[in-house]
Amino acid sequence: MRRFDRTALGALAWSPGKEDAAAWLLGAEASVDFLRDNATRDELMIYASGGAVLVHGVLAPAKKVTPPDHDDLRGAYLMPEDAWCIQRAWGGDQGHRMYLEPPLSSAGCKSLVGGEKLIYRRSFNAVTKDAPPVELSQKLVHSLGLYWVEERNAYCRLDNRGDIEDVIRVIWFKGPPMEPDMAVVTILIEDLATYMTLAHMALVLKFDFTRFDPKNFDGWHQGPLSGKKSAPDLFYDVGYSANASYANGTMILRSKVTVDQLVQAWREEEDESKKQYAIFKIFDWKNQRQIETSCGPDHLSNYFEKSDKPFEISPAFFRPEVLTRFKNDPEKYDLEDRSIGCRNAWYLKTYDINEAGQVHTYVGYLAKLPYEEQVYWQSFNEWPKAPISKRAYENDFEGKWSSEYDPLQMLKYKIRQLDQNPPAWWKVRGDELIDVVHYPATDSVSEWGDEILALDQLLVEGFLAKPLKTLAVNAGREIEKGWQSLRLLQDYLEARGRVPEEARAVLEPLARLHELRSVLKGHGAPSQRTAASKRARKDHGTLRAQFTALAGECDDTFVSVLRAFDTPIKLG
Repeated sequence: MRRFDRTALGALAWSPGKEDAAAWLLGAEASVDFLRDNATRDELMIYASGGAVLVHGVLAPAKKVTPPDHDDLRGAYLMPEDAWCIQRAWGGDQGHRMYLEPPLSSAGCKSLVGGEKLIYRRSFNAVTKDAPPVELSQKLVHSLGLYWVEERNAYCRLDNRGDIEDVIRVIWFKGPPMEPDMAVVTILIEDLATYMTLAHMALVLKFDFTRFDPKNFDGWHQGPLSGKKSAPDLFYDVGYSANASYANGTMILRSKVTVDQLVQAWREEEDESKKQYAIFKIFDWKNQRQIETSCGPDHLSNYFEKSDKPFEISPAFFRPEVLTRFKNDPEKYDLEDRSIGCRNAWYLKTYDINEAGQVHTYVGYLAKLPYEEQVYWQSFNEWPKAPISKRAYENDFEGKWSSEYDPLQMLKYKIRQLDQNPPAWWKVRGDELIDVVHYPATDSVSEWGDEILALDQLLVEGFLAKPLKTLAVNAGREIEKGWQSLRLLQDYLEARGRVPEEARAVLEPLARLHELRSVLKGHGAPSQRTAASKRARKDHGTLRAQFTALAGECDDTFVSVLRAFDTPIKLG
């Protein structure tokens, strides 16, 4: 994509060093070349104000500027602050009148009447002292399905990959000392062309490039280089003096796409016959075989049709690393316990992990993913090493809740309940924190450490030390300075009748979790991390199994703590 050339615009706005200042002052007409280049880019500048540059684009009814009336458009003046207003008028036969007046009703020319203003810069007099903010036409923004994203300084949308795309950008250039900043607005030309086609509009860019040195300027003088430059859709005046120059005029840009072409492109997007499908290794339930097949609907069947083709619900198996991308980007991907979603782009209805550690889903669901995503999954595809998980079989084929105990899901269930009516000693965790905690999918120490950290943040950091101290003091306990939440919890269990050894044993899983976090994601030495992972694999076989076992112990501990506090939530 050829983006707007901000370097070139910056060179037009302000004078370079003293050595090149004289040539720059006489080179205003060269700025028109920037506009010509701008019109060929994928990202079009439609507004700029600062230094020696003023460009203001509005939309005019295409029929009113075809052909353009040069004399009429030369008289147009566009004020950034002009906006919709309630107009008041009086006199004549009609007396006092009030009506809504659109912003281009008084632009000084007939060609723009009925057009649309795109950029607004309104000042809140005597209230705001900064430069007027840049506002965009809501009709344009809404029609293109855009949303303002503050940290990107842009109106954005999600593309077909679920990535945030800047469609209209508001760019601020820092000016030289004692000079105001320059505000620039750009838009992707394809989107503007679509809007102009459907609105039957053309873009009119009014521009003024004036360069002079205020200390040595003695006015404009007519010379052999001064005069009018005219082409059908680009016409402007140029002027010079001994140490100054200007070029001001109008440029008209028209959409090159027709409504019929837009409709045809839409049809092609919806044409299922042109959709691509990847090939996957699957286990064919129906014919009890392992085969490679396309996930396209023409290669699959269902229970209601007679065919030798595999069922749509034939499972495909993948290396566990397939989930890494989704776990590493929780802003973009919604990784649930059994499903995966990508920001408004695609949704995988179900997946699970079997006893061999393989991720599995059904080939018919893969067909619903974009082809690019299918290819990603295909790169991790392998033959099955074990059947689908018991949970998946019970959920997906028997239509029952899983009979397997899932410690992490039970912990999340209790925490969500606690969040709804939190006691004083509990800090609400919230869905965002709850949803990022998962079982490790691979045997990677890095992933294991990330999940240990997330579980510790979800569970251990939920206990608030200050309220726990208050409870201890109210119970007549003596506490030591520096005790943190886990030690205070132990003291509270002792206050409720547990002997110290028993209270310490109850909380040992939480203490072990917190210590493991420090080793893996805190200040632990590499040798400590290596020792911890070796111990986990020796005791449990895999890091995933260790995490599962620890989550189960933490769930038991959480139940004991909640009972000690007489917390009224469902523990099952």
